[in-house]
Amino acid sequence: MCLHRSRVNHSRTYVAQPLIYARAVEIVRLERSRLDEASAVLARAFFDDPAWVWLLPDAGRRARLLPWLFRIGFDITAAEVYATEGEVLGAARWLAPGRPPLRVGATVRALVTTPLRLGSATGPFLAYGRAVESLRVEATAGPHWYLAGIGVDPAARRQGIGGALLAPGIEASERDGVPAVLLTNNEQNLSFYEAHGFRTVREAQTPEDGPHAWAMVRRP
Repeated sequence: MCLHRSRVNHSRTYVAQPLIYARAVEIVRLERSRLDEASAVLARAFFDDPAWVWLLPDAGRRARLLPWLFRIGFDITAAEVYATEGEVLGAARWLAPGRPPLRVGATVRALVTTPLRLGSATGPFLAYGRAVESLRVEATAGPHWYLAGIGVDPAARRQGIGGALLAPGIEASERDGVPAVLLTNNEQNLSFYEAHGFRTVREAQTPEDGPHAWAMVRRP
């Protein structure tokens, strides 16, 4: 997929025009009041992702828990969340360079509720998170923009939305002169990210008995 990006205006609206589609894809900074919509979209987008299938093999349980898990991620860590303008058809969560601030209240609630909701999957869930963070550090130890999550509703794929959601982080990394970094557990995603300038720099199991992961970096 090849994309052209427009210049960014002060309203922080990003416009991506896929070469093979007639319409532009407009991306905006998402308000916190709409994070439930983004969580639901990401849950559908990641339903068949190898990491989540490994963590929550029962499809019904996975469908119930994923929206909640993505919402927890939004609530705990301060990030820049982008989505399609109007109806949320896709969303991306970009973390700025440096250690992102944690929201204390949300973190405490997650510490209490996660073991209750995940049960026996709590240990693998935490191990997966540690493995992902370790692989991220191995990929690039210095300051970087980190794509902590990106997904498009399955019914809206192949319309240029994914590439448009990459634009804010890529532009920020170029502006700041630091790399953009992402991790994926889905080998089918590699060619998409490569088309946008990312290159695989590390591979590992996340964790040792978990799904394979690719760490990818895009240099400014």
